[in-house]
Amino acid sequence: MKSYVSFKNIVKSYDGDKLVVKNLNLEVQEGEFLTMLGPSGSGKTTSLMMLAGFETPTQGEILLRDKPLHNLPPHQRDIGMVFQNYALFPHMTVAENLAFPLRIRRLSKADIKAKVDRILDMVKLTPLADRYPAQMSGGQQQRVALARALVFEPKLVLMDEPLGALDKQLREHMQMEIKQLHEMLDLTIVYVTHDQSEAMTMSDRVAVFNDGVIQQMDTPNKIYEEPTNSFVAQFIGENNSLLATNVQADGDYYRTSLDDGTQLAALKVRPSSPGKKIMLCIRPEHISVNNPSAGSQQVKAKIQQFIYLGDHVRMLTEVAGQGNFMVKMPASQVHADWTPGSDVMLSWQAKNLKALDVVTH
Repeated sequence: MKSYVSFKNIVKSYDGDKLVVKNLNLEVQEGEFLTMLGPSGSGKTTSLMMLAGFETPTQGEILLRDKPLHNLPPHQRDIGMVFQNYALFPHMTVAENLAFPLRIRRLSKADIKAKVDRILDMVKLTPLADRYPAQMSGGQQQRVALARALVFEPKLVLMDEPLGALDKQLREHMQMEIKQLHEMLDLTIVYVTHDQSEAMTMSDRVAVFNDGVIQQMDTPNKIYEEPTNSFVAQFIGENNSLLATNVQADGDYYRTSLDDGTQLAALKVRPSSPGKKIMLCIRPEHISVNNPSAGSQQVKAKIQQFIYLGDHVRMLTEVAGQGNFMVKMPASQVHADWTPGSDVMLSWQAKNLKALDVVTH
């Protein structure tokens, strides 16, 4: 696969002092769905806006198909853009909104009609062609905004929190629709969100941003199962952390000790030396209760509370004096004699306990 978009040593500062984006190097492949994920202020939207041409890098350059973009204004970059607030023209009908980018590009009336009719059909809006934005629901307006970004057939589409204003059910439906359009039209999509489940559902790769830096970039599965630091582990999915002391290295593992003396083997992810405090992380679904499997390691825990979520239960426990250690299990596996205050034995395979960041404070 060829690189379609390249960010090369991009730095962005608004005041000449604080860096919003710090030395960003990022390649987006042709046909890829890449999501920039991170909390507010992490640099993801600023990075997208620099690619769109609405912001200028302080340093570095952005290439599209190996050509520098810095001298091209936004409307000449041939990039589709979808925003959270739709940005539709209120005085224009749906069909007129969709025709607008084509009129700017001076297409003939016949071509404009053909392209508008095609995209209306594709996003199932043909019956609403003569309506105005104010006469439509939020979901319908977002569909129009999506159609307008696609109508002039750009190969690159940028989306900034496009589903943020929709309710959960509609958001999930639109996620599937965007993914289908991505595949059907062979688009390259760069998508910005702070919603981790959205990123995991839709993306080929996810770039996790924090404090202006990409913390990890990989497939959703890799980022979930193999986080490279505790920020990524905490931000993506549910995660348990245990503070431990590194006793010694043992092949691919560290032998570690919790505050109560419990010894645990943890898979080496980040380098650490003996005697250092280290953060151990494990996903709640990798933990068994009173049911150790062959080769697993066990730790004693005290039940704090249960949170019932229909088909599954989150059981919060205390392990070695550290509370809110979560176990996730089907509701049918919860025993009647498990009550807050009672003790249980938790177990897991050592490979699922990851030794991540060295703790310096």
